Amino acid sequence: MVLGSMVLVSAAAAAILAVPGLIRGVALATARRPDPRLLAAVSVGAALLIAWRAEGLLYGCALALVALAGTAAGWIDAYERRLPDVLVLPAYPAVGALLLATGDGDAMLRAALCAASGMALYGIGCAAGQFGFGDVKLAGLLGLVLGWGSWQSAVLAALAAVLIGGVQAVAVLLLRRKDFPFGPAMLLGAAAGLAAAPSLWA
Repeated sequence: MVLGSMVLVSAAAAAILAVPGLIRGVALATARRPDPRLLAAVSVGAALLIAWRAEGLLYGCALALVALAGTAAGWIDAYERRLPDVLVLPAYPAVGALLLATGDGDAMLRAALCAASGMALYGIGCAAGQFGFGDVKLAGLLGLVLGWGSWQSAVLAALAAVLIGGVQAVAVLLLRRKDFPFGPAMLLGAAAGLAAAPSLWA
């Protein structure tokens, strides 16, 4: 119990320490400064979720890398409708190396299949003009890290992203705007998949 509390406190502290760097990164990319309180809340929430659900240090580090890159990328997407390659692409080899280091061949195969499936599905949507190519690349990364944990997490994340995106689409129609960023919906869906899948399939 004490060890678990220490892990949660350490995760929250690390998330808070990362906030200034995240703010600076988003500001450099967009010339806009995110609300530090909101960014801190998102960062701490992600860190606590990872500390709660991650099985093993290496998997926790892989999730943390995706959360770090995803938080900055999601904010940039919200501001400018783009998911920067400089944040998403370098995460692939880093996350892949961490997952490979676990030595779990079955989990790695599942992760690769989920990543490929996510990229294929979003690729079809991209070809149809429904998603951007940045969404395709983010889908692969999220599929990789969630699929390593379980296929249920990856599937639930995809379904949650579609549901959240659907709500966004309705809001866009009501406000008579042209488009909306889908990256934040994908990231929120990933958080939902990581949080809820173990309980739903228990």
